Amino acid sequence: MTTQTTDIVEIVKGIEQSTYDVETESRLARVGLKDGQDIASILEQYAWLYNLETVKAAENAYRTESDPAEKERLRRVYYYVLNGFIERQTAALDDRLTTYEMEATVEVDGETIPYHNVRAVAAQEPEYDRRDRLRDASLRVVEHTNPDRLELLRTRLDVLSTEFGYYDYTAYNSDSKRVDYSLLRANLEDFLVRTESVYLDHMGRWVERATGRKLGQIGSNHFVFMSRMPQYDEYFSKDRLLDVYDRTLRGLGIDISTQTNIHLDIEDRPKKNPRAVCYPSRPPSEVHLIIKPIGGLDDYSAFFHEAGHAQHYGNTDPSLPYLDRAIGTSYALTEIYSFLLQFLTVNPAWLTDMFEMPQAVAEEVVYYIKLTELFMLRRYVSKLQYELRFFEEPLNNERNQELYAGQLEAGTRFVYQPQGYLYDMDAGYYTADYLRAWITEAMLRHHLESTYGERWFNAPEAGKLLRDLWATGEQKENEDVATMLGYSPFDTSYLAAQYTSLRSPSER
Repeated sequence: MTTQTTDIVEIVKGIEQSTYDVETESRLARVGLKDGQDIASILEQYAWLYNLETVKAAENAYRTESDPAEKERLRRVYYYVLNGFIERQTAALDDRLTTYEMEATVEVDGETIPYHNVRAVAAQEPEYDRRDRLRDASLRVVEHTNPDRLELLRTRLDVLSTEFGYYDYTAYNSDSKRVDYSLLRANLEDFLVRTESVYLDHMGRWVERATGRKLGQIGSNHFVFMSRMPQYDEYFSKDRLLDVYDRTLRGLGIDISTQTNIHLDIEDRPKKNPRAVCYPSRPPSEVHLIIKPIGGLDDYSAFFHEAGHAQHYGNTDPSLPYLDRAIGTSYALTEIYSFLLQFLTVNPAWLTDMFEMPQAVAEEVVYYIKLTELFMLRRYVSKLQYELRFFEEPLNNERNQELYAGQLEAGTRFVYQPQGYLYDMDAGYYTADYLRAWITEAMLRHHLESTYGERWFNAPEAGKLLRDLWATGEQKENEDVATMLGYSPFDTSYLAAQYTSLRSPSER
């Protein structure tokens, strides 16, 4: 290792403690145990860590290291503190945005609704025009926050270009996450072509049945109502959620009652964000799995997604160095395991076993979930196309608003509102992380089903395979998992195969 060993050891210690503090602050605000978020103050306590001098020291250590394994760890250190340096410049504004959205309300037909609850209200709203009014009200909040989002973006780009010579945001993320975005986009655009006809056929029929309108003539805000599928609520009650989770994991040889390191928060607090989330505060010793159960299929899907994160981080080998336990190159790796547990909902055997669901009903549920996921996949491919073009001219607002609405409509055939052009974008091309995980999860699921059968979730041997993967923490990358299983990275054929043979229950 370099002569800066001591400095790097202190930097890693700082990363571990600061990450824990930031995760805790974010979690307490998210679950409604704090009235606002104040990450800026926490990052100022670590000014010695997230400053230019430390970033340059980490970069020098990384660039001059000769041992390949250690060089890779130092690369992660460098990009982590670099991102932390950027976040120090933007944290106060980000806190303001988060706190504003926590407190924001909308007025619709004389009713005051917390902004964070608008989606849940729309999902249960049978009146088409009222769903549009809910959308319009929430868009006013989005429009109010767009100037701040634009300022966040400007600051990130300015810091990257001025201090680090990165004038191309895509090139920066390609370096930091080791992703060829052009290759990924090309393979995913092929996926769009291969699933186009089946999507238009099946989604077109679903839209007409659910709304009485034609695909291409309704806003994307109506899809949350379509995909809610309340006709199946009797099976997906909130009271059964933890029992189904427990029985599923037991089938894999995992006893959640012994996982004292994974903390479940299911409390219903007024300011708690209803969406499930996982906070791996200090893997594997402290992991938080959070949900505000309301029941319904979407609730189960979201919870099992976050449970996949929790099992990954909670089963990481505690003897690994901190960097290998907690600091990855991207989020694509952990999203594989989230999608794997989430997509148990498209396994008819799991549905019949866990919910005593008739086979015919299970086939209906699987059909609609697959169609929902195909919508989401095509939406995310469209988002990646949009974001890659966005960062060619990131400050051309009029062009980017039109580009956003047009690109997402082209991929999904739902109408998108241009105001969402910044709101509907996560930093660091997280969209691509999701898409890479979707591709590899299809391979992992294919391997599990080929090896252990349709009821792989009842095979302790499958659980051992997963625990062995989880135990490696953040040492591997998404495409490494694909290669280990004998598949070719970025091969979308296994993903596309799940949809190109899609048939509605009435066609069987």
